[in-house]
Amino acid sequence: MSKYIRKLIEQGEHQQQDFKFEISDARKIARSLAAFANTDGGRLLVGVKDNGAIAGVRSNEEFYMVELAAQL
Repeated sequence: MSKYIRKLIEQGEHQQQDFKFEISDARKIARSLAAFANTDGGRLLVGVKDNGAIAGVRSNEEFYMVELAAQL
């Protein structure tokens, strides 16, 4: 894993950064993306637990959900 990603995780969640352990609903992710777009921007780190533990993306379905959320 890159040093850049590790540094982002070390910063924790804040107004411009959110962690999502898993993606089960494209609409929820779309709301997060819209909130970032309507404020100062931000990053959504998928496959990271709230405590910063890296879980990874577990299925192709999660990749599809992120793409669908971006389209919404």
